[in-house]
Amino acid sequence: MKISIIGPTNINNLSKATGRTEEEIKVIAENIGRILAEGGYELITMYNYGGILKLVGDSYRKAGGKLSMLYTENDWDWDTKPYMVNLKNADNPIVTKDWHELLWTLVTKSDIVLCTGLSSGVFTEIGYMNWNFHEGKGAKKLFGIRELIRDGKFPVELSLQVGDFAEIISYKEIALRLSSF
Repeated sequence: MKISIIGPTNINNLSKATGRTEEEIKVIAENIGRILAEGGYELITMYNYGGILKLVGDSYRKAGGKLSMLYTENDWDWDTKPYMVNLKNADNPIVTKDWHELLWTLVTKSDIVLCTGLSSGVFTEIGYMNWNFHEGKGAKKLFGIRELIRDGKFPVELSLQVGDFAEIISYKEIALRLSSF
């Protein structure tokens, strides 16, 4: 099963939003990566591999997982050069046409999307997922990790739109919940 991970690249902002220390966030992220690797899931991330994405991805790889990483070389829409160095962390680099296809692929070519915190970029990715879901395309479920989302729930404006396919769970429930798919 393919699991895409979305989350903020700024751990300091995630800490401020959730009230958790950066160390607490690191421990949760490392547990998520280990759980996904031990479950044999394919983890897909983006090449702006920083913050929570890097914490989960590095733990996943350390536990034996083979990380897939989406990237583009086309910088006509947004810059690509600063992120190319992150491809060294990919076991399976997957090129996309541009940033827009990259975002679309992240939530379309996976079975489940795991949201490990909110940021403006994450809202964009959830927006793509919302449109895909209502068109009958892409991932079938969005799991938000309670411990990494402010107040343990999606903002109401988001919940009203993604309620058909989104659910908040504890990171401790990941293995059990994914095993039912």
